[in-house]
Amino acid sequence: MSDAADIDYFALGLEDFDESARLLEDDFFPREPLSIGTHLVTSASTGKIGRKLRECLASGVSFGARDVKTRSLVAVRLSYTATKEHSADEDPVDEEKSEYEIKVSGLIEEVASKVDVFQDHDVNKVLYMYMLCVRRNYGGRGIGKKLVRMTMERGKDLGCQLAFTTITNVLSGRIFAGLGYETRYTLDMSTPEGDRGMDLAAMDGNRTVRIMTIRL
Repeated sequence: MSDAADIDYFALGLEDFDESARLLEDDFFPREPLSIGTHLVTSASTGKIGRKLRECLASGVSFGARDVKTRSLVAVRLSYTATKEHSADEDPVDEEKSEYEIKVSGLIEEVASKVDVFQDHDVNKVLYMYMLCVRRNYGGRGIGKKLVRMTMERGKDLGCQLAFTTITNVLSGRIFAGLGYETRYTLDMSTPEGDRGMDLAAMDGNRTVRIMTIRL
C-alpha cells in the first residue's frame, strides 16, 4: 500500500536482511543516543544484533517503508514476539561480546529486566518492539508512527496481549506516548544512581532509558 508521500509499506522478511542492516548502520546507530554516548560503532549484521535482526525479519511482525520512486528502503520497524514459556534471550555460551554489546546492549537488557511483562495472568505472548529507524530526510511524515501501528495490529492478530518497547530517544518516546503507551520504568543517566559513564553532553538531551508498554 502507498500513502500521499509516495511510500510503500510492506512486511519485512529474511530476504531484506542486508538492506535492513545497511539502513541501521547508516541511519540508526549514528543517531541512537546510547551509541553516541559511548562513542562506539557496531555492525548490524553480526553478533547479537545480527541474530536479533534475523529473528525480527523472520517473525512476521516487522515492517518496512520503501520510496516508490527510488525503491530504496527508508524505514524499518523491527519487532519479534515471545511467550511466557520462551521469553529468555540467551547468548551462545562461547560467543565473545563486543564492547558495544557489553555497554549498550547490556544497559538495555538491564533496564528491560526491571519490568515483568508477564505479571498479569492473562499475558502469555508479548510483542517486543526492537528497533525503529526512519532515514533522516524522511522524518516528520508520520512514517514511523504508521509502521508502529501496523506492527501492533499484526501482533494483536497473532495473539499478543502486550507490546513492549525500550525508549532511548525523546522523539521516539513521543510517538509511543501518542499511541497510548505508558512508561513502566525509567533510568535517568544524569543522576548518581543512573550514571553509566555516558557522554551525556553529546546525546542531545537524551538522558533516559525508558520501558513503555501498552495492552493490545
